[in-house]
Amino acid sequence: DEINNKLKNELEKIEVQMTEISIKMNKIRLNKAQVLSQKINNELQDLEMKNAKFNCKVIFNESNQFNKNGLDDVEFLICTNIGDEEKPLIKIASGGEMSRIMLAIKSVLADVDRVPVLIFDEIDTGISGKAAKAVASKMKKIAQNHQILCITHLANIAAKGDYNYYISKEVENEKTRTIIEKLNEEETIKEIARIATGDINDISLEHAKQLRIAV
Repeated sequence: DEINNKLKNELEKIEVQMTEISIKMNKIRLNKAQVLSQKINNELQDLEMKNAKFNCKVIFNESNQFNKNGLDDVEFLICTNIGDEEKPLIKIASGGEMSRIMLAIKSVLADVDRVPVLIFDEIDTGISGKAAKAVASKMKKIAQNHQILCITHLANIAAKGDYNYYISKEVENEKTRTIIEKLNEEETIKEIARIATGDINDISLEHAKQLRIAV
């Protein structure tokens, strides 16, 4: 009993110390969560999600159920339209919205994120012009430290690629197969011209060349 009491007392002292440290960690996280949320919301503004509001929520567990991060649980919440309630990020239905939100997050965390490969699909849904240019620039920035794979139908975004592939489907023997073809620079220019205007002519080719020069 004496040994058990001694161990129990030591455990209680350790738990008190852990709680004190966890409280300090919570205060730091609360501060950083506000900074992170603001930075991500600024990025969402650039990505034509002006009504979106991102919230990094830190929840302190007062029941002393410690985890590897102390007594905090962190949840990413998002509201994409005025009047809507905040929802967990994992419940966002739109692939395009999710891609842009993730792009905003990765833009802010680019220097500390250790994820080597990022895949963006449908990121160009519902955007054009200024927003498309912003998306392309942000992906180019992230690509300095990560491998980016992006499926796009926008010339602004395709023009930023270091390597471009043309993906098509064909039916053969009543089966559909997907074909992926790596494009050289000339083929890339032609494809950018095609998706930019629908035609390949002197004007669209010159426009495609200018987009590539701006990379």
